[in-house]
Amino acid sequence: MRRPLCPLQGHDFITRSADDCSLVTSTPIGEDGDEEVVLLDTLSGFDFEKTVGRILERLGVGKVERVLFTQDEGRDILIRSPQGLIVVECKHQPNTSIGRPIVQKLHSAVISSNAIKGMLVTTGHFTEEAIEYAKKLGAQGTTIEMIDRPILADMASRARIRLRSKGEALTVWTFSIPTESETRKMVGSFLASHVEIHPRSPIDLMGNCERSLAYRPMYAVRYSVDATFQTSVGIIHREQVSNRTIMFDGNNGQLAKDDVVTFFEPEPQVRFTRTHDDFKGVLPTFKVDSTSLQRTAKATITKLHTKRVTYSGKNNVSYAKMCEPGERDIVIEDIRQLYLPMASLDFTLGSYPYKMVGVQGPSGRLLPTSHDVLNCRACNQPIQGQGLLCDTCGKVTHSGGLRLKKIHGFKCGICGRTTCKFDGHWRRRFVVWRQLLCPSCKEKSDTLGIATQRLILT
Repeated sequence: MRRPLCPLQGHDFITRSADDCSLVTSTPIGEDGDEEVVLLDTLSGFDFEKTVGRILERLGVGKVERVLFTQDEGRDILIRSPQGLIVVECKHQPNTSIGRPIVQKLHSAVISSNAIKGMLVTTGHFTEEAIEYAKKLGAQGTTIEMIDRPILADMASRARIRLRSKGEALTVWTFSIPTESETRKMVGSFLASHVEIHPRSPIDLMGNCERSLAYRPMYAVRYSVDATFQTSVGIIHREQVSNRTIMFDGNNGQLAKDDVVTFFEPEPQVRFTRTHDDFKGVLPTFKVDSTSLQRTAKATITKLHTKRVTYSGKNNVSYAKMCEPGERDIVIEDIRQLYLPMASLDFTLGSYPYKMVGVQGPSGRLLPTSHDVLNCRACNQPIQGQGLLCDTCGKVTHSGGLRLKKIHGFKCGICGRTTCKFDGHWRRRFVVWRQLLCPSCKEKSDTLGIATQRLILT
């Protein structure tokens, strides 16, 4: 038998039965890419209150005026709506019955606060007596909205938040894979910013570009911190950040580098449904479970935002205090699993082969994690700064040098063409001055009867 709960604003019809906890609504949920995930089993009571406040704010119920952490007297959250004050009582008690005494406590808080109504939110369920008592109060003019787990899940979905319990799989996200032509453009753009070439561009010199894909399991965690530290002299430090993202390796739980996070945040994500055709092999699994990851994330966040603060006391003596955010100061707003597509690229520049591994984004960005582009083909040493790409053969070398024997790459003294020592020549000018030449200008000098020499023989 279906039994209706108290009406909830914004829903057309909500029913529940013992064996059917489905929700019937008329408003579509948010876009997939904007959905957040909250792990209910890992939330403390304080975290749950903050999550409820965030859901209600997003639904336009009102502005959270205060989240209380002390003797709340039935008032965990106070919300200021256009119509007046709303008192919210939160009970994060899965598989627990919420009875009439809790409703009575909330009713007293609504009356004493001169509020327009109350909301009782639980991850458990209500007893029949509690529901009937809320109806009776409603008939007497005091509205108490009863929000259990299924209704809260529906409200959260409207706020683009997914409530997940232990045993439920997270949605896995990924990036859409660019086409091969777009991949070539990405590599060309990367080369253009790291090597100098004239007169052609790197992509003009690029031959075949073969791509294979691998997937790297990652977790992305978005959080906020709001911590205030004070002593007898007053407030000495505030640590406040919002919508900050950190990422972890899904295999070992290690914190990812900042450049991976910077790359990840602006890229549009899609649900992972299948591997790309360029992927060969076995899809890796997440070896770190989401509950363990959340504990790791909180410990990491605490460490990242712990600061040593120096301040002066009332006696003008300097003191030092470690300001470490507490459990109540940190809110995990979203946690998601992600398969980061790693592209392994084998390509040629002229006649010379190169390798690159990196993350590709659908927006056209490329984040190389390893490559051999900036290894000098003349001395086999890494190049610091910008390299020089030979417009003739495609070798990347160091640029310049004061003595002929030290030159690995140069710009032709006549036409400016970038040339490596293996293709370079020189000719003497004005007895002591030697002019470096590309192959084309060397041939022109030969036709004019001007003697030239191979640079690599010097």
